[in-house]
Amino acid sequence: MKILQVVERFYPRAGGAELHVFYVSRELAKLGHDVTVVTSSSVAQQDVPGLSNKGLTLRNSLPNLPRYEVNGDGVKIYRFRPRLALYTLYVVPGLIRYLFNHLQEYDVVHVHQYLHAEPSLVFITSKLTKTPFVLTAHDMISSYGGFRELIKKCADAAFGRIVLRSAAALIALTPINREQYLQLGAPEGRISIVPNGITPEDFRNLKTSSQLLQDLANPEHLVLFVGRLVSYKGPQYIVQAIADVLQEYPSTKFVFIGQDDGYGVELVRLAASERVSDSCIFTGQVSDEKLKEFYATADVFVLPSSCEAFGIAALESIAAGTPVVLADLGGLSYILSEIGGYPIGMGANVSKQIATAIKTVFSNDVEKDIEKQRHKVLQDYSWTNITKQLITVYEGALTR
Repeated sequence: MKILQVVERFYPRAGGAELHVFYVSRELAKLGHDVTVVTSSSVAQQDVPGLSNKGLTLRNSLPNLPRYEVNGDGVKIYRFRPRLALYTLYVVPGLIRYLFNHLQEYDVVHVHQYLHAEPSLVFITSKLTKTPFVLTAHDMISSYGGFRELIKKCADAAFGRIVLRSAAALIALTPINREQYLQLGAPEGRISIVPNGITPEDFRNLKTSSQLLQDLANPEHLVLFVGRLVSYKGPQYIVQAIADVLQEYPSTKFVFIGQDDGYGVELVRLAASERVSDSCIFTGQVSDEKLKEFYATADVFVLPSSCEAFGIAALESIAAGTPVVLADLGGLSYILSEIGGYPIGMGANVSKQIATAIKTVFSNDVEKDIEKQRHKVLQDYSWTNITKQLITVYEGALTR
C-alpha cells in the first residue's frame, strides 16, 4: 500500500503521537509499504508565532530541519513551515497545498490527533479525492475541564463530529478512548482498539548502569519521570513528594527527563521552595540510548498525568524491568489494569500517595511482579504486532 501519515509535529518532537507515527511508519516501511509523513517543522509548543495555552508568542524559533528527507527506514518526510498558531490549530500553507495536490496518489491516509487542523484538512481533501482516511485521536479527544473544555466543545460542534463520522476507520488506543469516540457519535463499527507499543529488542538486554549511578553521585535509590515538562503530566506532584521520601530514604535522587514546554522554571522554583533542589535533576531531552540507561537503572518510574491517551514511557519503563507508579486515569488506567503497576488516585493527596507508593517499592521485593509485567509487554506490545493490526484496519478502510 501507499500510505500517507499526517501529524502536526513529528520526530524529533518527543510526544506520544509523534513517537507513535515515527515507530508505526518505520514498521510499515519494513513490511514493504510505501510510507510518507507530512508534518510541520515545529517541535515545541511555543516555537511558532501566535497564541497557545502558555500565552502569546511573537517570534519564530523553529529549528533548522530538512524540508524533505528519506530516513534510514525508507520513510519519506515532508516538513512545512507553520505561519501561525492558535492553540492547537496551526496554519501551515505548505501542508495544505500538499494535501490538495497529492492526496489522490495514496491508497489510504492516516491522520493523527483530534483538536488540530489536520483532521479537518484531510476530511475536506479526502472528500474531493475519494481517498479513505483513518483517524487516531490520541489524547486530544479527552475531556479537560475549564477553558480547554469549552474549546473542545466548540471544536466538537464545528468540525469534530463530522470528521469522526466521515472517517473510514477510527483507532482507539484503549477501551476508554473508544468510549470517548462513541460519546461524540462515532460509528461503533468503525472503531478498532490498537494500543501503543515498544521495540522489544531495545529492552531485552538492558542492565543497571554503574557509570550512570556514578555520574549521579551514587544514590541509594533513583526515581524517574519521563515526559514533557507541562503541568498536566504531574511532575509538580513528584517534587512535592520528595521531602516525604527523603525522610526514610535520604540517599534518593529524582530525575526528570523531557523537553521543557514552558513549565521547567516553575518546577525549579517549586523544588527550591520545598528545599529539595539537591535531590532533583532536570536533564532536558536525552538520546534514546541514554533514556534506556535511565529506564534500566531507576528503581521506580512515576507518571501522575491527568491526561494521557496511553503512556508510552510507562510501557517502556516496564519493558526495562522498572516498576511504575501511575495516575489511575485514561490510558494509564489501561496499563495498570492490563499489565500492572501502582495506582495513584488524582482526587486528593496526590503527592502523599506518590511518596507512599515509592516507599512501598523501595521496601518490598517487587522483582517477581515486574518480571511478569515485563514479559507481557515484550511479548504482546511490540510495534511490529501493533503495525500488523493497523494494516488490517487500513485494508478494511479500503473496502468501505
